[in-house]
Amino acid sequence: MSAGVSAGQACGIDSATMTMANPTTSIDLRHLPVRERGVVRFNLILQSARELLLLRGLEGFSVEDVAERAEIPVGSVYQYFPNKFAIVVQLSAQDTESLAADLASFTERFPAPDWQRQTDEVIDHIAERWAAEPSRSAVSIAMKSTSATRARAAEHSQLLTLRVARLLEALIPEVGATRRLVVADVIVEMCQSLLHFSVHDGRPHPQAVVELKRMLRAYLRAVALDS
Repeated sequence: MSAGVSAGQACGIDSATMTMANPTTSIDLRHLPVRERGVVRFNLILQSARELLLLRGLEGFSVEDVAERAEIPVGSVYQYFPNKFAIVVQLSAQDTESLAADLASFTERFPAPDWQRQTDEVIDHIAERWAAEPSRSAVSIAMKSTSATRARAAEHSQLLTLRVARLLEALIPEVGATRRLVVADVIVEMCQSLLHFSVHDGRPHPQAVVELKRMLRAYLRAVALDS
C-alpha cells in the first residue's frame, strides 16, 4: 500500500470523515518504520493519539489533531496510518502485547501450592496496570466503534485467551484443551468487563477488583470440580 497522502487528505478532509463514508477503509498500518528517526516519530504519533483519546474520546480528535499535538506534519501521520481508527488499533495491539507478556511471565509461577493467592496476584497486577494507565480503558472503548475495530479487538482478545489457557493448563491440567479455551475466553471477557468498571469514572475502585478475584476463584473451583 502506498505511503503517500491521498487526494482527500491533501485537500484537508479528515480521515475520520473518510472512514465513516467508506466502511471498507483499511484499519491496517501502511508500513512500520525502519530507521531510528521513523521509529521515534511513529512512537510519538501513538503517544499523542493516546493522550488525545484519553482527553477527548475517539470522536473528539482527528488525524490533524494528532499531528498538531506531536508537532509533526500531518503527512507524516498518514505515512503510517490511513486514518485514526488504524492508530487506535495499533494502540490496542500495544496494550494487548504488554498484557500477554505479563501473563506469560506469570505462567512460569504455576502451578503454585497456594493457587488462589497466586491467581489473586495476577489480577492485582493487571488491575494496577489499568489504574496506572487509564488510557487502556479508553483504547478498549474506542475499539468498539466500528465493525472493523470490533473484529480486530476480538483478535486481540483471542491472544489473551491463549495466554490464559496456558495458565489454566498448569493450574487445572485435568481439564481438556477444548474446554480450557472456553474457560479462558470466559475469564478474559469477565476480567475486561470488571476492569473497565473498576476505573469507569477515572478513579480506581479497589472493591470491584476484590469482587473480581472472588468471582474468579469461585469459577475456577467450580470448573475443577466439574472435571
